[in-house]
Parts: sequence; C-alpha cells; structure tokens
Amino acid sequence: MASIAATFVHQLSVALKGADAPANPLTDDVSAWVERFRTALDGVGDVQDDSDPPVKLPAGPDDWLRMARDELDGLPALVSAIHAAASAGRWYQIYAADGDSTGLSDNPMRDLASGMYAAQVIGPRGLIKSTELLAGLFLLRPRLHYPFHQHQATEIYFGASGTVQIQHGLGQVEGTLGPGQVSLTPSNRLHALTMGNSPVLLLYTWMGELGGRNWWWHQSGEGVWQRDAWERQPNAAWTKTVTEVLSPEHTAIEEGIDVGRGLR
Repeated sequence: MASIAATFVHQLSVALKGADAPANPLTDDVSAWVERFRTALDGVGDVQDDSDPPVKLPAGPDDWLRMARDELDGLPALVSAIHAAASAGRWYQIYAADGDSTGLSDNPMRDLASGMYAAQVIGPRGLIKSTELLAGLFLLRPRLHYPFHQHQATEIYFGASGTVQIQHGLGQVEGTLGPGQVSLTPSNRLHALTMGNSPVLLLYTWMGELGGRNWWWHQSGEGVWQRDAWERQPNAAWTKTVTEVLSPEHTAIEEGIDVGRGLR
C-alpha cells in the first residue's frame, strides 16, 4: 500500500499536468517548469512515511482547514490524498511571532504569523525527509495580504480551495488563482498574494535554494522602495540582516514584467 506522502506527491504531479496558469505573465515558461517539478515529484517513489505523530492546528486555524476541506472538489484520488495529508501532517506556523527576538517594529512577519500555516509532506519536517524538494499543504486565513517578497527557491502553487490574487512585480495587474489552477513563482521573482473571503488551501512544491534569505519590499512615504533581508536562525527565529535602498533602475525592471495572461 502506498504511503500518504507518496500518494500525495503522485496525485499532485498528476494534477499539475495541463493545469491552467492564469496568474502568470505570458513570458513565464510555466509548462517547462511544471515538467521539471513533476519529474522531481515522480522521483520520490513509494517511500514509506516516518512514524512521527501528526501535529494539529490551533482551534481557529483548524476551523479554516475544516472549511477549506469541505470545499475541495476535483478528481476523487486527489481530494482523498489531500484529506489524508491534512490529517497526517505536522502543522506549524510559518512565521512564529513568539520566536521573534529582534524587537523590531518593522518585522513584516508579525502581521502574518497568525494567518499562515503549513504541513510539509516532503521536506525537513515532512512525512518523507528531503533537503532538495519541498511539497505539502499551505493554509491561509481569509483576506490575508502577503506583501511583496522574493526568495531564491522556485515555487509552484496548486489551488485546492479558495481564491488568491497574485501580483508579479510592481505592476498593478493581478491574476486570480483558483481551485485546479497552477501558479509559478520563478527564483527571485517579486510577488504578493491577497486571499479571498474564504480560507485558502494551496498545495505547494519548492525546488532550488530552500533556505536562505527572504527579501521583503516596502515603500517610504516619499515613494522610495527598499528591501530588507530576513534570515531564519538556528533557533527558528527570523533576523533582519541587510537593508537595501533600491534604485529607480531596479524598480523599473520590476514594473516592466509582462502582465499578459494565458494558458501555458
């Protein structure tokens, strides 16, 4: 009998094939990246889950997960795999506010901490351990805004329930990611997410540099953009390590991303 993790990654791979990518610029080669991710997911094989017990969500987020699971639709095998992974997962708060020892009021993760949870299926915390591939479930509260940020890893989201407005670059056009659709975030792509009125459940997978810096962008009252690098420390706390004021030439690049939409 296939393990929960092996079944999940297989069904995620199947779901990604041919999925529409309405939130991506036309210039993104989504189909090529989807095939790379599918190859990595298919390479997991039928490895058995480890024996560590599940870690449940707190009461409020557990209600979001219940509502999101109630809205699941699509192929029965995929829905079944999501339910199994959600029940077996070791849920954790992605940005733990109580782990912030910086005392800095500009920590962008403070407002996000209580609204974002994940359960790794593949990864250092996953049912199958890996330092080269991440895959799992990503739960976000209704109406949460995840502001402009960028990271080294390449990221794919697959919508399971709820809707997300995704913005690539500093242009004002957003695309909507819904159930059964895929979104690609290339390495170091500046992006922001805004949840709809219902809890959002995404299936995610990452490849590339899985640790390292997260860059968070913000704009001063004078309209000057800067970005702050935050890095996870060995004790899981995040520390701001670098601040850069961005030149008009740099921000112009982010404003120039092709915002056309289409099937990839």
